[in-house]
Amino acid sequence: MEKKEKVRIGIIGCGQIVRLRHAPEMAALSDGEIAGFYDFVPEHARELAEKYGGKVYDSYEDMLKDETVDGVIICTSNNSHAPISVEALKHDKCVLCEKPMCVSLEEAEEILKAEKESKGFYMAAHNQRFSLGHRKAREIIESGIMGKVLSFKCTLAHPGPERYSINRSSSTWYLKKSASGLGCISDLGIHKCDVLSYMLGERFVSVGAFAGTRDKKDENGNYVDIKDNAVCILKTESGILGSLLLSYTNYGGRMENGEVIYCEKGVIRAQYYPDCVLEVKFDEGETIRYMNKENPTSGVPEAFVKAIAAGGESPVKSEAAQEAMKVVCAIAESADTGKIIEL
Repeated sequence: MEKKEKVRIGIIGCGQIVRLRHAPEMAALSDGEIAGFYDFVPEHARELAEKYGGKVYDSYEDMLKDETVDGVIICTSNNSHAPISVEALKHDKCVLCEKPMCVSLEEAEEILKAEKESKGFYMAAHNQRFSLGHRKAREIIESGIMGKVLSFKCTLAHPGPERYSINRSSSTWYLKKSASGLGCISDLGIHKCDVLSYMLGERFVSVGAFAGTRDKKDENGNYVDIKDNAVCILKTESGILGSLLLSYTNYGGRMENGEVIYCEKGVIRAQYYPDCVLEVKFDEGETIRYMNKENPTSGVPEAFVKAIAAGGESPVKSEAAQEAMKVVCAIAESADTGKIIEL
């Protein structure tokens, strides 16, 4: 890839994640600019174009054909992630795609194949890799000062995607299997399966899980066809053991989003937000805390733009995204079959 002074990015899908993160963070970058927006609801694209600049495209295909566009950010429903990513790569665009990368392992292979044949690269929007707490935890584990990692527990629980989606309704696509794929397992689990492997520096080799639809109902009052809760056990290649709780039914206040990592010489407690994002407590008594700066950004659009500008490689490679997909698919398989799944 050639270096670029100013990177032009098109945004496909104009839902809540774009309004809260991708559009404002892109607009704040000095080395990037928003080329335009596309959404299947044209008014959503017009609203953002009026606020941040750029044109409104009639289709995402028109955006991909625009030779002035260097890359695209894909923020559509999960079932469209892979087809749009593949098409964008075929047009030699760099791709930043919201998680999960796809809804099946076959689609993951298609993305990797398209990337190999493309002049662009694929980046998964695994934003938790970019948080201060998770980066510091990785550094500390790699340094060896806490000794060997023995086990962990991890939770990602919030009151449900209908509380966050743009239409604020139980009719949201997140609660429909045809659009979302694996429900909380892929929506929430993909974050943690990726960032745990990132921090521990190891891949997972064995997975077991229970999952069910405990509470979520559709607009007609029927239970939705995706899982809204999952409890998982995971083992890494060196034998690190851990638990993972995923839930769409945390009705008790703010989101729970963090990890506790038990080591030979102490405990590491990381959380995605708010203030104290990492606490390292040594067995001898010393405690070190790392605090987030005020109003931190996700760092994801910035990393994407900088990689394109430098003519470099993807900050979160497609192979890492594929590996996380393998784990969440194994969780779903274990929950369905009642068996431990070996990866």
